[in-house]
Amino acid sequence: MKQKASKQSKKGFSRLLEIAGTKRWWMIGAVVLSIAGTLAQFVPYVAILHILNELAAHAAHPSTISQELVKHWGMICLVAFGCYGMLMFVSLMCSHIAAFNILYELRVAITRKMARLPLGFFTGRTTGDLKKIIGEDVERIELFVAHHIPDLTGAIVFPLLIIGWLFTIDWRLALVVLAVMLIAIVFQFSTTWSKKAADDTKNHMSIMGKLNASIIEYVRGMQVVKIFNRSSIALENLKKQIFGFRDFSNTIVTNYAVTYLGFYNMLSAALLFIIPVAVYFLLKAPSYTGYISTVLIFLVLGGGIFFPMLKLLWMTNMLRQNNMGIDLIDDILQMEEIADPEQPQTPRDASIEFTNVSFSYDKTPVLDHVSFTAQPGTVTALVGVSGAGKSTIAMLAARFWDIKEGEIRIGGSNIKQIRTEDLMRTVSFVFQDNMLFFDTIEENIRMGNKTATKDEVVNAAKAAQCHDFIMQLGKGYDTLVGEGGTYLSGGEAQRIALARAILKDAPIVLLDEATAYADPENEGKILASFSQLIKGKTVMVIAHRLSTIRNADRILVIDKGTVAEQGKHDELVTLGGLYATMWEIYSRSREWQLNR
Repeated sequence: MKQKASKQSKKGFSRLLEIAGTKRWWMIGAVVLSIAGTLAQFVPYVAILHILNELAAHAAHPSTISQELVKHWGMICLVAFGCYGMLMFVSLMCSHIAAFNILYELRVAITRKMARLPLGFFTGRTTGDLKKIIGEDVERIELFVAHHIPDLTGAIVFPLLIIGWLFTIDWRLALVVLAVMLIAIVFQFSTTWSKKAADDTKNHMSIMGKLNASIIEYVRGMQVVKIFNRSSIALENLKKQIFGFRDFSNTIVTNYAVTYLGFYNMLSAALLFIIPVAVYFLLKAPSYTGYISTVLIFLVLGGGIFFPMLKLLWMTNMLRQNNMGIDLIDDILQMEEIADPEQPQTPRDASIEFTNVSFSYDKTPVLDHVSFTAQPGTVTALVGVSGAGKSTIAMLAARFWDIKEGEIRIGGSNIKQIRTEDLMRTVSFVFQDNMLFFDTIEENIRMGNKTATKDEVVNAAKAAQCHDFIMQLGKGYDTLVGEGGTYLSGGEAQRIALARAILKDAPIVLLDEATAYADPENEGKILASFSQLIKGKTVMVIAHRLSTIRNADRILVIDKGTVAEQGKHDELVTLGGLYATMWEIYSRSREWQLNR
């Protein structure tokens, strides 16, 4: 709870300083130098006023104008311009050093944090969401610090300098300029910094994440899309996301157009308010020539205030988006990690025991008091309709999430008392969606055991029934596969993942839809070969093809998050319950054939 409070109390510049760490002084230096540069930028206006006063005072006799005074202030202008350029250059150098450090620190912190988060963290997030946070959101922070902090500092300081100085010249005209500024600010900031605007910004970033995910899915799935002639459907799905983003953007423009135009028009038309008042006081002035320089400087600065104020508006919008990105990053950085126990325990064997385990995902109940024991060296099958909770049980056995109710033990030890590193060595996975890295097939298999020899890799591939198709590829085990196994079919990628799990030789193996992509012949080969390699191991398998688990030591029938039935195949068929119904439907489907 303290972390949440800390997160909410730090926003904007203070949060950026915290992220910058040891490089925060570069960021502070950038702000200080930007202020100094803004002061140097302001000096020429002071010089212009002095020159105008001199010209106005001697307008009737130009020959009496002090050339020395004009040259003096002219030189000051040149020096000020030079100082402004130098100070802003150094300010940008400092801000870039701070920005690159923030870029590095954030990306390292996020990736390190992800490595310590429960595996369940990744199941509810798309690649596009994570790519946007690590890529776009961090880049936006880097861009803001590197370029926008010096600009934002100037956009704040310069108008304040102008207003303060104008009050020393003529407070009445200064009040007009101030009134125009305040009315413009009220127009814009009453909406841009409202709760609705914050929600709109959050929705905008969410829609962008979905669009990114759709683009990645469309590009990665292009081969499958073309093979099955689904180009038009896939494109329509992508267009739906693109048009959704377009419609949302149009809504934003419509909702904020009036206030933006009010802000823009007030500032751009500032002279319409200044000129009448200036003329009035000029006519009332005791000396026309003495007051004309005041009028001119107000006309120059009153109209010139438009650009820094417009920049301020743009910068504040960037700051709000920046804060939203920081919030998304902080959501990850402040997530609860899987804590390793102070006194870790070592499992005595490869048994898995669930005792009254209940689990909810996003407040939706998934499991309800699930209890069972998988003895070492046995095969436990999980069957049931989609959404019954089969995959959740397998994931909880590997501590994808921590449960709040009940207990899960491996080898007699509560999984919370087993070090994460030890738990990962104890368990092998074959997921429904298998990730193959852009590397050779040999190295993808060797991920299961980095010290494995080539012969061990080949033996694992043979056991997984993938050696033959590997040897038919152009470079055999040296064949490169793309991200996600782009150049392999679903069944081939799954058998590579199975070979990886076999090579790891962990005492517990979790198979999620292990034969989903295999044809009947290869399905039998995979299970036959696998049965020779799992002696002494505990296997938990999820399968819709009931034929694959007929010989399982125990079958758990999961229904609506509970263990509705359990036993061997013949026992459950004789029982005449849910499993018997599923088996009957499955048997009929196998007998179905196409008739004329």
